Amino acid sequence: MKRLFIISISAIFAVVSWAQTNNINTPYYRNALTSMMIYHPEDEFGYDVYKIFSHLPALEKFDNHDVDLRVINNDAVTGVQGKDKGFHRQQYGGSMVLTAAEKNKNAVVIEKLLNDAQMGKRMVAKWFNLQGNSVDSATFSTKVLESRSDYNVTISEAIMARYTTEGINVLQTVSNDLIEHSFILVSDMTYITAEQRAEVGKKVLAGLGEVFDAVFTGSNLGDHAARLGEEIADSFTGFKVMTHSYLFQLEWNDSISNIFYTKYYTQTPNPERIKAFLADKSLFKVKYLGAESSVYEKTQKKGKYTRTGLLELITRRSIDKNIAELQSQYEAFRIKTPIMGAEYNNKGKLLGYRALVGQKEGVSEGRKYEVIETVIDAKGRVRYNRVATIKPVTNQIWDNRFNALLENDVDGTEGTLFTVVSSVKQIQPGMLIREQK
Repeated sequence: MKRLFIISISAIFAVVSWAQTNNINTPYYRNALTSMMIYHPEDEFGYDVYKIFSHLPALEKFDNHDVDLRVINNDAVTGVQGKDKGFHRQQYGGSMVLTAAEKNKNAVVIEKLLNDAQMGKRMVAKWFNLQGNSVDSATFSTKVLESRSDYNVTISEAIMARYTTEGINVLQTVSNDLIEHSFILVSDMTYITAEQRAEVGKKVLAGLGEVFDAVFTGSNLGDHAARLGEEIADSFTGFKVMTHSYLFQLEWNDSISNIFYTKYYTQTPNPERIKAFLADKSLFKVKYLGAESSVYEKTQKKGKYTRTGLLELITRRSIDKNIAELQSQYEAFRIKTPIMGAEYNNKGKLLGYRALVGQKEGVSEGRKYEVIETVIDAKGRVRYNRVATIKPVTNQIWDNRFNALLENDVDGTEGTLFTVVSSVKQIQPGMLIREQK
């Protein structure tokens, strides 16, 4: 402990020699994430949470892949609890954690709802930038693929060559690397104020039934919707939230991509191809991977936060917490972050390597991370080779949680400092770190 303390003090006087973000050009791909929530109109804070969720900033370490359907209305869901409507959910005043069986029943129904609503097709349509005022004028393009990959010039040249075998192979290479890492995260949140801890504290939110008669709603609730009383719990001191997050992945492989490119893809108007794509209800599916639960509680002195401000804080942090845990369980879902560079003290001693991950991503002293090097194989696919194992330095884990700078008295230093546990190759700026299972 003494040695680690000395290192952390020395780091304050460190001479930093790390590459700036915009100078690192690493050919790696981020996961694409579609964020959704389960809306509970019966909850006292249901509408507030909906509004907060619809305006939360995108998670910066994912490519934002939100589509027009973002909300599942709990009141319109049947078949989970027998005669009762809605999903199994956390209970006020008691244990807020669902059993494994309850979460699995929820997940089965959510997966069916997503596939019935053709969420997989909606995700694919966004990947290939489906646009047009009608079937007759609709086209696909590689605009999104180009913006998220290193292959801009190659894609453009392939498209200029029309639908040559070489062009299709380039498209498949790039799109398979990207699209197979497309995920949907559906979050279900239950809130209770500190003052309501011992009682149910629920109200019926009237007037929204006609707005939410469908299972799914878009991202816009009309201002005409009934609101909760603005004066509810003006003197609240905090909230406790239980968040259950369900993770799904878009099914995408060589077989699916072959069908898409040969039967549906068109950059010029082709009504027959577009009609065939829209009519296909079986090819593009999402599959359930797993669920994660977390309890987050925040209590503050009265007056420090508005109710909306505190709800926003804990909504984002509880979702971030579940994402971090899901990433530790599912390798395909793990984020990859570039090493910014080496960091030394004023005597030239190596202190470690800094990367822009922290508490929000679940970085803690008990976890180890692998350093991976990006390589392109003979088929042009992105692959990763492990070159080292690292771990966070005590007292050098970045607090990058939502609103942390405003909440805490911190020095503003960005990134977590990692020290080497073992390596087979020298770590270089631009190599990636990824949590080990």
